[in-house]
Amino acid sequence: MALSGIVSFINLKNFNFSVYPPQEIFALKPANLRIKVRNKFFELFLVRIRILDSETTIPYLKGEEFFNLTLVFPKRGRCIIPEITISSYFPFYFFKRLINIPVNLEFTVFPYPLKCDISFLLSEGKTKTESELSKGKSYEGELTGVRAYIDGDPLKYIHWKATAKTSSLKTKELSPPAGHPVVININDFSGSIEEKISKATYALIKLSRMGNPVGLKAGAVFFRPETGQAHLRRLLNALAFYNAEEN
Repeated sequence: MALSGIVSFINLKNFNFSVYPPQEIFALKPANLRIKVRNKFFELFLVRIRILDSETTIPYLKGEEFFNLTLVFPKRGRCIIPEITISSYFPFYFFKRLINIPVNLEFTVFPYPLKCDISFLLSEGKTKTESELSKGKSYEGELTGVRAYIDGDPLKYIHWKATAKTSSLKTKELSPPAGHPVVININDFSGSIEEKISKATYALIKLSRMGNPVGLKAGAVFFRPETGQAHLRRLLNALAFYNAEEN
């Protein structure tokens, strides 16, 4: 029995690991955390890795390998994983050795995207009204190529890198945006405040994928319509931390 305990202890000290959360985590939806495990000296046997309420077992490891651990977060907002628990019964199941490793992994959980009807957001009156909020704002499509500069091309469209390489002015060619700008207001939706936030989340993601520049109005919070994944993440982050009592 003493031998079992000693071997289990050595087994736990024989590796190091890193945890990689996905770029986007939504409340109530399974999220796969990738765990990189590498043993230092000896082969690794029967080690369990536990994070919050989920765990995975490594039956055997020699060298380096990635494992997935699925977690479901119940609500939106800031989430912290304070520690990871590593345990081992190896080799004879007489002793269970475990260690808690502090990680303080912090990330944002976006609201659950609740599927809903968004056709009213694309109605003519709605898009015209919201477009007034973004007058003077141009929406650029994706870069599709580079051409020679023509008199009258806006300076902001000059491709400076291509210009430097060729010693002659070059202009970016951009694809047109796919849709009208739309500002999502959480009060456009029915239900509790959490249902409104979840429906707004769904609408933002859906319209963004359709190519529409999207903005957000949530109490005192306002973002003008823009395109791009970085902009979408800013809006989702705002909804993740939205507090109706403070707005």
